Amino acid sequence: MSKHGFLFFLLFFVQHLHTIISLLDSPGGSLASLPEWQPMPCKSVSVNPLCSSYLYVTPEGRNLSEVASDFSGNASLFQRITRLSGSEDLLVNVPCVCEAINATMTGLFHDTNYRVKDGDMGDIINSKTFSGLALNVGDGQILHKEEKLIIHLPCGCSSTAPEGVLSYAVQDGDTLGNIASLFRSSWKDILDLNPRVANPDFIKPGWILFIPMGVAGPSNKKIDPFQTERPVIFSLRAIEDATSNFDEKRKIGEGGYGSVYLGFIGTHEIAVKKMKASKSKEFFAELKVLCKIHHINVVELIGYAAGDDHLYLVYEYVQNGSLSEHLHDPLLKGHQPLSWTARTQIAMDSARGIEYIHDHTKTCYVHRDIKTSNILLDNGLRAKVADFGLVKLVQRSDEDECLATRLVGTPGYLPPESVLELHMTTKSDVYAFGVVLAELITGLRALVRDNKEANKTKSLISIMRKAFKPEDLESSLETIVDPYLKDNYPIEEVCKLANISMWCLSEDPLHRPEMREVMPILAQIHMASIEWEASLGGDGEVFSGVSNGR
Repeated sequence: MSKHGFLFFLLFFVQHLHTIISLLDSPGGSLASLPEWQPMPCKSVSVNPLCSSYLYVTPEGRNLSEVASDFSGNASLFQRITRLSGSEDLLVNVPCVCEAINATMTGLFHDTNYRVKDGDMGDIINSKTFSGLALNVGDGQILHKEEKLIIHLPCGCSSTAPEGVLSYAVQDGDTLGNIASLFRSSWKDILDLNPRVANPDFIKPGWILFIPMGVAGPSNKKIDPFQTERPVIFSLRAIEDATSNFDEKRKIGEGGYGSVYLGFIGTHEIAVKKMKASKSKEFFAELKVLCKIHHINVVELIGYAAGDDHLYLVYEYVQNGSLSEHLHDPLLKGHQPLSWTARTQIAMDSARGIEYIHDHTKTCYVHRDIKTSNILLDNGLRAKVADFGLVKLVQRSDEDECLATRLVGTPGYLPPESVLELHMTTKSDVYAFGVVLAELITGLRALVRDNKEANKTKSLISIMRKAFKPEDLESSLETIVDPYLKDNYPIEEVCKLANISMWCLSEDPLHRPEMREVMPILAQIHMASIEWEASLGGDGEVFSGVSNGR
C-alpha cells in the first residue's frame, strides 16, 4: 500500500471509529448480529388495546379496502402521506395490544391474518404485503397454499407522542433526519423510543423504527384540536387532566356503552365518553362515522384516545343535555318546559341530522338508536344527533337493508321488522323518529307505566294510534298534548306534526317516508308555529324557546 493510500485509509478509519465502536458495543457485539428491531416492551399481557397506533404501509397497487383487509385496519382512519420522491403511501391506524409472541418475547403488537398463496415465501409476504413490518413470517418453515398465518406487526404506545407512534421499516436512502422531517418528529425523540439504535448516523434498510409523530420541533405548530377537521389522538394523560382524573362530580351521563364526563382543554368544554376496551366494536363504529361527518345537527368528534384498558371518545360539549331531560319531568332536572316553537325547531334539526347521514354522506348509514336521549340540545336549544355506537353502513339501492346479527336499539323505538326479522334500514331510523315526534307532542316516554296495571307498561305508539281513531282529531289530540304546554300551541300544527309521526310509524316500512320527504313539511310547520307565536303579542317566547305556563 502506498503512503497516500495508507493515510487515506487511516483518515477513513478515524472518521468512522465512533460508528464501528458503537456497533461492536451493541448487544451481540458485531455488525452481523445487530438486531433489526426489538418490539416495544409492555408489562401486562392483555387482549384489550393499550392505545391506537400507526403502521407505515406501501400500498403496492392495492386500494384502501384491500389494505384494510390485509392489515385488519379501519380504512376510514387511514392517512395518506407523500414522500419527496412523489410516491404516496399510507399511515394505517390500528389498535395496539400487549402480547406474548413466544416464551422469550413479549411486546406491543397488532395481529392480522394472511392466507398463503402459490409461490409465497416468508420474505416476500413480509416485503410485498406487510411493508417489511411483519415478525418472522412462517418462522422459516415451508409454506403451504391456503395455510392461514397469524401475522404479528410491531406497534407502539407513548405519552410523548401527541399524534401516536408509527412503526416504520427503514427504506433505501433514509436518514434519521429525513424520517423525522417526514413525520413531524425529531431525531432525538426517535432515538428515545429506539434505544437499540446506537449511532444516529447509521440506520440500515429493513430496520423497524418507532416514530413519535407530531412532537414539538423547530418548524412544527401545535395542533389545535378545535381548529382541525381531522380527529386528534389525545394521550391518556391529556384526557385524565381534562376530566380531573374522571372525577365523579364531572360525570354527566351513563349508558350501556360507557360513562360521559365533562372536561376542559384550555378554555374549551369537551365531553369524554369512557368505554371499556371490550366495547371496541362500538368505539370503532362511532369513530368511523364521525370522522367523516361534519354537520351542524350532528355532534362533532374532536378526538380519541386509548389506554388503561379503556377507550375514549372526545366530543364537543353540548351544553343543555338531552332532549329527554327537557321533555320528561324537566323541572326536576333543572330545565324549563320547552315551548311549542322550540319543539318544532328541535324536530326539524333532528330530522336534518338524520337525513344527512342517510342521503348526503358518501356512504349511507343507519343510526339504529334514534331516541330523545341521543338528541342533544345546545345553549340555543338547537338539536344535534349523537351516539353513533350502533351505526351500520348500508348500500344505496332501491331496497337498502342490512340483516343484524342481534337485536340492537332501545325498546319503544324499534320497528316491527327489526324485532321480528332483525332487518335494519334507513326506515328503521324513520320509525324511531316518529316516536321522537310523539314525545315532543305528548311529553311522554316511549314506554309509559299502565295506570290500570302498575307492573305493566304500554307504548307511546299505542297511545298515539288510539288518539287517531276518533273523528274529531283535534279534540282527541288535545287530551294527550304535553300538560306543560298548557294551552299554548296551535292545534292545527299539532295535528300536522302528529300526522307526520303516524306516517313515520307505519308498520310496513314501504309505507314510511324518507327523511328527505319529511323535511319540507316540518319546515312549513315550524314557520307556521313561529307566525302563530308572533301573533300572540311578541312576548319573547319565540326566542326563549321555553314555556312559562301562561
